[in-house]
Amino acid sequence: MKGRNYTNILLAAGFLICLLQIWMPEYYLTGDGPCHVNNAKILHDLWSNQNTTFYNRFFTAQYLPNPNWLSSVAIAVLLFLFNGAVAEKIFLSVYVLLYLFGFLLLLKKISGQSSYWLLIIFTFVFNHVLSKGFYNYAFSIAFYFWAIWSWIRFLEKRNISNALLFVAFNFLAFFTHLLAFTFSTFTCALLAISFAWAEANGNPKNNFLRPLFRNGAFLVLLASPFLILMRWFTENQGGMQLKLGIYPDRVLELIKFIYLVNIDGTEQLLAAITGVSLIIFFLIAFVANIRTKQINKYSGLFPSLVFAGFVCLFFPEDFLGRLILISMRVQLFVFISLVCCIGYMLPAGKIKNTAGVMLFVYFLALSTVRIPVRQAAARGAADITSCAGYIQPNSVVLPLNFSFNGIDEQGKRIAGENWLFVHPAQYLGAAKAVIILDNYEANMGYFPLLWKENVNPYAHLSQFEGIEGQPPYVDIKSYKNKTGVTIDYILMWCYDSSAPKNEHFRQLYSEINIGYHQIYSSASRRTVLYQKNQ
Repeated sequence: MKGRNYTNILLAAGFLICLLQIWMPEYYLTGDGPCHVNNAKILHDLWSNQNTTFYNRFFTAQYLPNPNWLSSVAIAVLLFLFNGAVAEKIFLSVYVLLYLFGFLLLLKKISGQSSYWLLIIFTFVFNHVLSKGFYNYAFSIAFYFWAIWSWIRFLEKRNISNALLFVAFNFLAFFTHLLAFTFSTFTCALLAISFAWAEANGNPKNNFLRPLFRNGAFLVLLASPFLILMRWFTENQGGMQLKLGIYPDRVLELIKFIYLVNIDGTEQLLAAITGVSLIIFFLIAFVANIRTKQINKYSGLFPSLVFAGFVCLFFPEDFLGRLILISMRVQLFVFISLVCCIGYMLPAGKIKNTAGVMLFVYFLALSTVRIPVRQAAARGAADITSCAGYIQPNSVVLPLNFSFNGIDEQGKRIAGENWLFVHPAQYLGAAKAVIILDNYEANMGYFPLLWKENVNPYAHLSQFEGIEGQPPYVDIKSYKNKTGVTIDYILMWCYDSSAPKNEHFRQLYSEINIGYHQIYSSASRRTVLYQKNQ
């Protein structure tokens, strides 16, 4: 009882530390997060019949059953009550809540209430993918836990309420990201087999096929609507286009757990220690499980781990006709599967408790490293949005970004291991009706908001190095001639004095100096705003 009380105290402390990391800085800046907020604001305004004439010139709202919709729709709803940055933080707080409680319930289910081992849930909450601003994918991992947990509940007690619960979490997993939905469906299929085997007491002669057929039939019935939608979506995207290969360098990436690193190089050693520790504890658990020579109802989690490892090591970074960044995304599933396998393989005791405490300490150490960097990133985002008062509503703004890693007030790089500052100017669109031309999300085709092709800056403005190049390059005059759109403001962030050495940027810089004049500079000189000459 005493150990359980200590566990609950540490679980509460870990949860508060997670929320602190989100709410302490003015902005919780991520790579694509500002785009999610801006597009949610546009959707919110369209729903509210505000600024519709202005937005309709640039965007089309599509309502199709596509994945990757959760962030835009959920934040748009929150904007009815809160401003952009606060709505984003509430959204991320919900992510933390869903992630931690889903993982906790799943581990309690498969590991038998073992005390300190449950502290492992904090290890993966903040990861490289979340800092990239891949909010839909981050939420999909949270829903993965709930989908597996609800499926186990259904296998243990088949009734309508448990079936509806499983369908609900499948629905949420599908509409956040296909990869997590695929992994959850595959894992559920494997658990259907291991549950049937356990029901037959490990003897195929004891009517193993009957529970197997029953479990499989229920899974197909409950998951089939989303499997049909998945096939429809992938076909619309051009098909899988999947060519397997061998990527041995990813083995070292797994050992180092490089995608646990959020933003700073000082995280690398702690991430590697975390990865190696988990692998060692898994090997201990695997040996202990082999010695028992038993297959229990949760044994389907082990082939799920093998599947995740196969995808991580042999799938290319791009399929479905675009860059998927598969190794970054799947590495998390490998380690989550490791944790689940340790949960059911390793008996409760000192080793399991030691593992939980060790990994909780690693989480605390990583949090200590990350919080100051998050504060510096928030100050950088505030520096950019400080120009908002100089931008008139119903204007078009072109951001030119010279440091995706960000530079602090002393000229030092902020986020050495992540591009937190790839789209920070998108926050300007959360405060007033403006068009921010580096809205990459509206160019992807599967989010709710799409650029209209006749004004799409990625088709008509971005040239050579492009709007997101380093240094950036765009053809302002050509964009005006092709689209009739006037760029009212140009925002430069962390201007690099060596940029004019690039021939294309030198042409752009000359065009800016002729056609625009400076109207604002932040105190740190990192943000400079230009307005078009009348």
